[in-house]
Amino acid sequence: MLLRISLIFAILAGAGVIVLTQLKVREHVTGIIAVRNQNIDWLRMEKAEHKKTGEDLTDTKDKLAKTATELANTQTELASTTTKLADAEAAKIALGKTLEDALKDKKDAQLDLAKWTVLEVTPEQVKKAIADLKKAYDSIGVIEEEKKILARKVKALDAQIAFLIGTNEDYEVILPIGLKGVVKVVDPKWNFVVLDIGEKQGVLQHGKMMVHRDSKLVGKVKILNVMPDRCIANVMPGWKLSDIQEGDQVLY
Repeated sequence: MLLRISLIFAILAGAGVIVLTQLKVREHVTGIIAVRNQNIDWLRMEKAEHKKTGEDLTDTKDKLAKTATELANTQTELASTTTKLADAEAAKIALGKTLEDALKDKKDAQLDLAKWTVLEVTPEQVKKAIADLKKAYDSIGVIEEEKKILARKVKALDAQIAFLIGTNEDYEVILPIGLKGVVKVVDPKWNFVVLDIGEKQGVLQHGKMMVHRDSKLVGKVKILNVMPDRCIANVMPGWKLSDIQEGDQVLY
């Protein structure tokens, strides 16, 4: 009888050990599964970050290539414009000499007008000299205007090159002192304005101007696109103190 009781206790003790062992094994397996799932999540996150890093690198390379192309094109255009400016200056010098000769011819003709019959100088020759003089004046006026246009273009290209090879954000484009205009159009959705000043007034791309109303600062804009008599500018983030309206003044 005593042997049977001992055997029962031994069986019960063994069963308890088995149950305890299974509980520990189950706990260990659960821990392993949790670690495995955590590793899977980390691996997925690392793959996503690696993919994003690759995409960002590709985008950066594309932007760098685009900037390099724009810089090369701008430098080529600057060289061409500089050559045209030099040609215009040479043409001006040549026309200046023509004007000098015409002035001398006119002076000589006026001095000799009283004795033109003796010298066989006809009134038609005097008229021709005067006409040549006027033509020379007109030609020089055209050359001077072309020089002004080319000079503005060279200045704009210089500013564009400095912007492209600089920090882009910190570079300050110098505009004509006292430049001012008026806001003609406001687009609050896309946050841009149209101004009534342009290339003829000395506006340059990437230039920055203050917006005033009733002698109070309401914002600051950055020029994006320049046309002969108007330009388009974006309202600069952090500088919008009030809603910009049509009729507001822009100053530099």
